[in-house]
Amino acid sequence: MATLVADLKPNDLTADESIAFDLAYALVRGGILPEPLYRLAVATFGQHGTNELIYLVGLYSLVSTTLNGFNVPVPERE
Repeated sequence: MATLVADLKPNDLTADESIAFDLAYALVRGGILPEPLYRLAVATFGQHGTNELIYLVGLYSLVSTTLNGFNVPVPERE
């Protein structure tokens, strides 16, 4: 967790996890997804898997932006 908070890439990821991390990181940082990374994701996860990963990152971004915009607090632990 400290690695992510420090805005660093974890060094214990598998090859697939590393590609998924790079794709998600590029998407949330803004701008166009680099073509070489997109092609690598398609080669690794297939077209459907890459699409699902992009959708998942987009949905998470939408939900988190909405919650932050309305200052929704984090639920307390039970």
